[in-house]
Amino acid sequence: MTRRWSAQPPAAEASEWISLIDRCPWSEVAEGERVPDGFVWIIRATWSGTDPREAELPDGEVVGAWRELVDAVRDWNRRSVATDRPDR
Repeated sequence: MTRRWSAQPPAAEASEWISLIDRCPWSEVAEGERVPDGFVWIIRATWSGTDPREAELPDGEVVGAWRELVDAVRDWNRRSVATDRPDR
């Protein structure tokens, strides 16, 4: 099963998102053993003028700044999807 969220916030929010991305320990991500049938997060971040960043983390390592980033993207995606839906 795959779930995917993305966020493309407006330029006015860019500094907040860049700060959130910068707090993640990208350089500390190690190649670890995968847990059989364990959930794996693939986190990618890009913004203009920088190289893309990517990390693959087992579920148990999505803590601290990683969790903040994942939750922020998921929340942003849910809000944007909700505003795109017509009222019923």
